[in-house]
Amino acid sequence: ILPCITSRRSIFPNAYAKDDAPELDDRIISSLLAAARYGPFHGGRYKQNMHPAKFVVLKKQGMVEMQKLTLRYYDMVWEEHWSTREDYLKWRATTEGEITGRWGPCTHMIAIVARRRSGPRVFPEWEELAATACAVQNMHLQSTKYEELACYWSSWHDAARDSRDMREFLGMSDEDRCLGFFVVARAKNPKYKPRRIRNEDIMEVVWRP
Repeated sequence: ILPCITSRRSIFPNAYAKDDAPELDDRIISSLLAAARYGPFHGGRYKQNMHPAKFVVLKKQGMVEMQKLTLRYYDMVWEEHWSTREDYLKWRATTEGEITGRWGPCTHMIAIVARRRSGPRVFPEWEELAATACAVQNMHLQSTKYEELACYWSSWHDAARDSRDMREFLGMSDEDRCLGFFVVARAKNPKYKPRRIRNEDIMEVVWRP
């Protein structure tokens, strides 16, 4: 499995195929979600508990609605995040342009939600967050099966992501947490390979007898 892990790629919008690239088959997205289901979670021992991860798959219309919701939210609270209205309007114009520009080539945005109550037994929040992250990593690993896929995990605009408006849009409860979006598009260069070599010194490991 190590070759699969080392070939996992985070591919960002500047490397997405444009110019009327064909739609991705929804069966490819379903295969990513099938991989997510096999992520570990503590509640698997209890028959009435579901996996804590919830995924909301947004296609073209849903992606646009979510981005417009983001803009509407900041229209109401911009003074909390920008020192001048001029700065905010500059950011807003750029972000609105990204709906058809930066994010236009995307075929899907999959909202990543960690649920706090996926059944009668409630587990520590860190376990639910870790299980959700494992499910996302499974999706990313499964994506290596398809050379044409370009994927990465976006944390999104944090204040809008954490807002009540976003909770309602994604059908979340008050205790749930949105962890961002798994962005999916077609790769401009399907043969792209990450130029990364992770030597042992990148991670601290301590061996003890």
